[in-house]
Amino acid sequence: MMLVSMEKEHLPMAKWAFTQLHVPKYGYILDIGCGGGYNVRRLLGASPNGKVVGFDISEESVRKAKKINKKEIGKRCRIQQGSVEKMPFQDGKFDFVTAFETVFFWPDLSQNIKEVYRVVKPKGRFAVINNYGDPGIDWEKKVPCMKRRTAEEIKQFMEDAGFANITIAKKDNLFLVIGERE
Repeated sequence: MMLVSMEKEHLPMAKWAFTQLHVPKYGYILDIGCGGGYNVRRLLGASPNGKVVGFDISEESVRKAKKINKKEIGKRCRIQQGSVEKMPFQDGKFDFVTAFETVFFWPDLSQNIKEVYRVVKPKGRFAVINNYGDPGIDWEKKVPCMKRRTAEEIKQFMEDAGFANITIAKKDNLFLVIGERE
């Protein structure tokens, strides 16, 4: 139930983000922290000739994402469990990597973004999509494993990892940071 309610809560963010993203029509796409798999499904729709990997640390999320994307599993889609700290993918594999509402939970953002850089192809892109949430709530106190960052801070982590041509888009409490591996 939590995964379904998260999808409903995150739907406006996903809809906005997909108006901003230029999802490649071909190639390999990775959605880190895929949750229940709804953005994997959206990525499959936006990339009719692409292959999408959903990746999440939660066993329950992986089960749900497989169920949501069952028609494409084994064809154009794979869902896999694991941590962003050490991803089981070859260097330079992905043309496009997304992270919807997940980087606030990554244990070492600097190192984890460097790990993302490792799996992105040259000229490939990495997109971080987040919602700052209600500014009146102390989210770090409410959710102890969470550390909010600004779009500008995430941009700096991406630059430090080697990403270039980084752009930031914002709407209300939402933000999107996209960088390219040179």
